[in-house]
Amino acid sequence: MLVPSANPAMPALQRLVFLIVALVVLFGAGLFFLPDLVAPRWPWALTPFNTRFLGAVYVSELFAAIIAVTVNRWAPARLIVPQAVTFTAVVTIASLLHLDRFDPQRRATWLWFVLYTVPLLILTYYLWRYRHLPPAHPAPPERPWRSYLLGQGAVLGLYGVGLFLAPGLFSAFWPWPLDSFHGQVYSAVFLTGAVGSFLLARAAAPVELLTAGLAQGVLGGFAIAGLVIVDGAVHRVTWTAPGTWLWIGAFAIVLAAGLGLLWQARVAARVGRDQVAAMP
Repeated sequence: MLVPSANPAMPALQRLVFLIVALVVLFGAGLFFLPDLVAPRWPWALTPFNTRFLGAVYVSELFAAIIAVTVNRWAPARLIVPQAVTFTAVVTIASLLHLDRFDPQRRATWLWFVLYTVPLLILTYYLWRYRHLPPAHPAPPERPWRSYLLGQGAVLGLYGVGLFLAPGLFSAFWPWPLDSFHGQVYSAVFLTGAVGSFLLARAAAPVELLTAGLAQGVLGGFAIAGLVIVDGAVHRVTWTAPGTWLWIGAFAIVLAAGLGLLWQARVAARVGRDQVAAMP
């Protein structure tokens, strides 16, 4: 059960930042739905598989950004802000390590770095400002889910670190070849998921479970769909390769876990309503 005093509203500036983030990721989501229109305007050159996968990532982020703007309270900001800081920091570092991929003569290059570094700095400030504020819903999720989230966080975190430090080795099983730049950019996806998993294992309000469930479910489903759609046109995936099915299986687990978290959010919300109704 959430009470207003335990779940305060977030500052207007933070809400404005997430509104800007929502607009940015909406454009990024166009890589999935309108690749021919958006990809030529992207800050660096993209292959068809990378285009759809990046689009899937931004579609999943779009849901989190919309929830952050519309709810604008500590729950779900306790979950979304650290994840946003993690994602933008890793992507910014990867971009700085591969400046050769960017054309300084293009406006898109400068917009990319501004739209990533400014929100990163502001959200890092709020992450520090509210570092001692307790969770709005202090109870951890039920034991099976807590154990799963801890395991998921460990796997995603280790893989994300490996993908950033040795992208060639850790992406060798992917259905399409990844260069070092994209491997390091994609490591942000897994590191962000690890941060969210550990935070939810500690405490999970219904709206936080909803946010994580939507993000995971959308990412898993859209990543697999993007692979199938692109290969239907270019026929580059080796469907008999074990690595291809390992990749599909991994994202299928992400999809299933996302659906499970959505169900758990519904259960937790119903329990909260029942507790309120039972109060004298």
